Amino acid sequence: DGTPLINCFDYEEISYKDKSLHFESLQRKTGIEFDQMCFFDNEYWNIESVSTLGVKCIYTPNGMTKEAWDEALGHFDML
Repeated sequence: DGTPLINCFDYEEISYKDKSLHFESLQRKTGIEFDQMCFFDNEYWNIESVSTLGVKCIYTPNGMTKEAWDEALGHFDML
């Protein structure tokens, strides 16, 4: 619908450390359960690390796409 992607999220954080540690910190700050979070990344090892927490992870090797967004929506029964 033309909405900028940044406007679709309540929280955005960028970290260059281990992503699972980053999500643990994010969970403490927000109180949002891991299974209610979604993570997009183009590095598969980050997807593997974060998915162990129960976060919905979408691998985006070619960057963010509408297909990746739709996949995420499907995880939350929003399609």
